Amino acid sequence: MTSKRYLLLGSTALLAFDVGAAGAAAADGVKLMLGGHYKGTGGAAIEDYSASAGISGSDVRNNVFKQDVEVYFTGETKLDNGLTVGVRIELEAQTSDDQIDTVYGYFSSAFGEIRFGDDTEVYAELCNLVPSASEIFGADSPDFNFSNAGIAGYAATNGTCYGVDDNSTKVVYYSPTFDGFSFAASFAPDNTEDTRNTLSGAGTRFNNNPGENSENFSLAATFDHDFNGLELLLGGGATFSFDKEVNPNGTGDARGYNAYARVSFSDFTIGAASELRQNFTADGSDQWVFGAGVTYNIDAWTVGLGWTHGDYEKAVGANGVGPFNAKHDMIDLTAAYDLGPGISVDGVVEFSDYRANNAAGPDYSAIAFGLGTMITF
Repeated sequence: MTSKRYLLLGSTALLAFDVGAAGAAAADGVKLMLGGHYKGTGGAAIEDYSASAGISGSDVRNNVFKQDVEVYFTGETKLDNGLTVGVRIELEAQTSDDQIDTVYGYFSSAFGEIRFGDDTEVYAELCNLVPSASEIFGADSPDFNFSNAGIAGYAATNGTCYGVDDNSTKVVYYSPTFDGFSFAASFAPDNTEDTRNTLSGAGTRFNNNPGENSENFSLAATFDHDFNGLELLLGGGATFSFDKEVNPNGTGDARGYNAYARVSFSDFTIGAASELRQNFTADGSDQWVFGAGVTYNIDAWTVGLGWTHGDYEKAVGANGVGPFNAKHDMIDLTAAYDLGPGISVDGVVEFSDYRANNAAGPDYSAIAFGLGTMITF
């Protein structure tokens, strides 16, 4: 996940900008442009389930085809006073419960950028993963993986960039970059997206959704600088929910902390990442994930090796067993070949090892192989 430098807008800030922009106009207004990506893959796994998983090898296929497709609508214009105004809409090109998961408007200039709408919180947006040669495979939050550990236990993969509220409606600020340093902040009053006006019921929304994390505030900062051919990237963030709705068990407020570091020199990139999450679900589940990786690029080829380790506490598996503590290790050997601008063929060999820390929990291990492609347009 590479850093993005966009800016967001809140309704209060919009009024201020409107005053400054009075009389300013662009010749043609905002015109939308089309873009997106296609990701497709096939994979197979050789797996082993413990008896406590309640699953036999014949219950689950050992091969699969997957794809992920999105279409982006973006547009912006620069007003006569130097203010840039734009919009972004992301449409899932496959049937989804969340067909349009991102939609926001933004205002930007020398002050930075402000967005308002359904967008990723800055904690996750500015986060960087453990390095991988592939844009679709890897040991840290991959787009595609072939592990069935999610059936046996807590999760199919490890991740270091998860936030509190995903694409809930929020206001976001991204600062300009000062000598390689930038920061950002976001706030969402309610963990709900696609918010609209209502003619009946609670116009300001109810505050009685069981276990929902609301009043979410996120901070992030990065430092990215080139020191005579050696590029250093450092960053991290924190995210907090100040209201866990309908919380009879008194579970603490959800919060998360992440950090990452990368060094790039010659054709090598070496990096590490970590995330601690606490009280993200009604049962107070916690998790700590960390890992490291290295990639090497030569001509159109990039190869990489990555590892992540996850500690999961009070996790109840999909088979209903728990609570228990579990550990999950993932090792991925990745490769990517650039066929042309925005077109790559990627491969992965991944090892997944999931172990419960008590007799009641399931164990799982697998070796998987995958081949895929990413096409941007």
